[in-house]
Amino acid sequence: MAKKGEQQKFETKNGNKYIFQHPGLREAIRMRDTAKNEHGVQQGEKLYESLMEHVIFQEDGSKVSFEHFEEVGGFTEVLSAAVKFTFQEG
Repeated sequence: MAKKGEQQKFETKNGNKYIFQHPGLREAIRMRDTAKNEHGVQQGEKLYESLMEHVIFQEDGSKVSFEHFEEVGGFTEVLSAAVKFTFQEG
């Protein structure tokens, strides 16, 4: 897992460029926990909102949103890479 503040550049197949910045272990765990409902089932929308708030940034440092991805595409590609960067070892 990346360390707090560590960054990774990511470019989509369409050439859109993003920067992932790791929020730190505690925040990553909090993001995952708050995305679960009362039955412990992960709710995608809440997790994606957290990733867009704390991890995924455009190359110029501005934040992304659902509306951003509706305009430029690449939602699944970017969010999948951000999940891997934020939560997986190695």
